[in-house]
Amino acid sequence: MNVHIIAVDTYGAQRVTDPRTGKRVSAYKLGYTSAVTAVLLALYGDQARDVSPKQASYRYIQIDGDVVVRHGHILIALTADEQAKAERITRQHHRAGVYLWRDRKWWVLPDSSHADYTEPGYRVGPSFDPTGFRPPSPSTGERESVATGITVERSQREEGGRVWWWINGDTYPHRELLKRHGARFSGKRKAWYWVGAELPTAIQALTATEAQPIAPEQICSVPNMSPELANMIEAALDTDEASEPTVAHSDERNVAVQPQIRVLKPTPLPADGEPLDAVQTALLSVKAQPIAAVQGTALANGRAVRIGQEFVGELTGSITGQVFCYGYAVHEGICVYVNMAGPRMGVEAIRAKLSKGDQVSVVPLDAPSVELTAGEGNSGMYHAYLHYLPEARFASLILVHDWAVAPNYGGKSTTFIFRTSEAQAIAKLKHHVMQLVNIPVFDAWSAYLYDAGQRAMLVRKTRSAGGIDLLSVDLDVDSWTRLITGGLEQNIITLV
Repeated sequence: MNVHIIAVDTYGAQRVTDPRTGKRVSAYKLGYTSAVTAVLLALYGDQARDVSPKQASYRYIQIDGDVVVRHGHILIALTADEQAKAERITRQHHRAGVYLWRDRKWWVLPDSSHADYTEPGYRVGPSFDPTGFRPPSPSTGERESVATGITVERSQREEGGRVWWWINGDTYPHRELLKRHGARFSGKRKAWYWVGAELPTAIQALTATEAQPIAPEQICSVPNMSPELANMIEAALDTDEASEPTVAHSDERNVAVQPQIRVLKPTPLPADGEPLDAVQTALLSVKAQPIAAVQGTALANGRAVRIGQEFVGELTGSITGQVFCYGYAVHEGICVYVNMAGPRMGVEAIRAKLSKGDQVSVVPLDAPSVELTAGEGNSGMYHAYLHYLPEARFASLILVHDWAVAPNYGGKSTTFIFRTSEAQAIAKLKHHVMQLVNIPVFDAWSAYLYDAGQRAMLVRKTRSAGGIDLLSVDLDVDSWTRLITGGLEQNIITLV
């Protein structure tokens, strides 16, 4: 069966009162003006119910069975007929709010203003690869494996040089065959590779498409490259293939191979009058204005620094005893940090609810309550830092989201920086960018990356309280690479 993945916009799960039964139920919070409610009700049939309270500003849908929610989107596996049904519904609405994963990218379903599938706008829609999540089918409830096929990319820096073949896609079922024919796994690129003029016949038979070579004109030299760096690059490229270290296939996940160093031609800025994207706008802004001065000093000895802590309200959510909140941070509806203290049973109850993806609320003394949740289906997403005072029967607990503790550098994701000073945040951001991109990153570029990253909206301040200064960082490898190559092209940063 040919399975397609769609993503549906949601604000996460929330407990509401079902107007028909009067009982509190967990439901998905959806936008009022898009097609998402109609699509979910049509796809799930009797398994979904509209439990929106009267005069509510949002729609609330209760869904029975397994539901996968990732980064603010409900993921669903559909047959071709189910996809066609969803498309017919979105065409009747002004905005779809539903996205299809196709050709390794997301597309917005057609709506009343767009007759065909279109690419999402900047910061609209999902930005992650959904194939590894195995979303469930609304008709069967089973989690479906999505066949992505296998593609091969041919990479050669210069004519006569070594040829690298990068093997991507649904390679896991064929890992033993790939090992047997000499392919290796790169943990950094999350792909298999093979070095040689021609791929083995057995590996060629796996491919779904022909290999796509990298055109020679895509590789160019950078102005102002120092002779020392040029010699270092040439030395890395001229290494004898036979001298490469042998990789133990039993531990593929820890392998990080850097096959070659390439200097990529940056994307040219558009002509006058043409629209600019966020990265291009940031490049022109940094070039026109000086980079802001660095405030504070970064830690060089690895010592810990105290972060802020202030009372902001009481935590509620079907618990026993008073649990007080001393700081929280929320990113796009997801709680990424919360500091609490109170009776141990109450603290553990809050911890259990958040770890299961349930919702709790912070109730300030003089402001509306704030919802905290990891998102429905996002269970076990927090790292706990617990301190218990048995003589007082009192517990202090800090929960930090997995995105902040263990960043995912394999593609487009999000992580966070607890900013204690400008210099510390600059140093931490440089570390994240170094881990993310496949090109060198130098200390002299740190302030530029921090300033340009904020102007490109790749680094933003989260919604927080309690003395917490938390920055969200988009781990978008393409955007950060463009900031570096564009900065070199515009002579904002140099290699000398």
